[in-house]
Amino acid sequence: MSLALNHDPRGLRYIWQSFFAQKRGNSGGFGIYYAIITCQLLVLAVVAIQTTVPLERLFRDTIAVAEEYPGCCSVYDGLISNFGILLWWAAASITGFAALTAISLSCRRYDIIALAMASVFSAWLAMDDLFMLHESVLPLIGLTQPMTYALYGVLVTVYIALSWRVILVASPLLLLMAITTLGASVSIDILADHNLGSVSAWLKANLRIERLLEDGFKFIGIGSWLCLHMEAARSVITNAVQPRPLAHAISAGSQGQEG
Repeated sequence: MSLALNHDPRGLRYIWQSFFAQKRGNSGGFGIYYAIITCQLLVLAVVAIQTTVPLERLFRDTIAVAEEYPGCCSVYDGLISNFGILLWWAAASITGFAALTAISLSCRRYDIIALAMASVFSAWLAMDDLFMLHESVLPLIGLTQPMTYALYGVLVTVYIALSWRVILVASPLLLLMAITTLGASVSIDILADHNLGSVSAWLKANLRIERLLEDGFKFIGIGSWLCLHMEAARSVITNAVQPRPLAHAISAGSQGQEG
């Protein structure tokens, strides 16, 4: 099958209408996504309240904990980091499978490309967190952490530019949450590692809060990324096998707005 099949020059207005049409028809699905993020917030709240285990042992990568704490390792070491890695892999697996399914259903080219890009990028980020690539490996070839973050920012921008039709249909809110929380995590990491004024000094003086903010935002960001791409995959496959109900819903919504 050629990936050039079914080109669709839809505009932003259609995309926006499509999102609300799908949300009305899939309210239960969005409830699952909100439940996932709510569970993440509850986990973070419990972690923040407890004082038995240092936050570093819960949030940091297991390898980093093993290097720093002689008594490592316990089942809780790297707990939040490991949960995050599982969420990255879940996003990679879901979008990868959806991309293969979209090919077999002769979906639009940009739908397939968007899902495939999301799968590859999510898998890479999972590998990055699992093996601490941006912290320990990439600096060996001259890529410092700020350079790696800048590269990731460029890749995300390219991804959004190429797949905005798909991810905006999925959920503008989840996209905004993912970008905002992951961006906040990276910003806090950079501020804490460098002397960039009073904010950097405050973060270094309040390490518990810095750890909770940096890794907490990251954890929520990964969950938002997963939910965004779960809905994107569902949307692409559902539209491929049931195109008419969606088109009818958008048409009805447009007529209602005009009336």
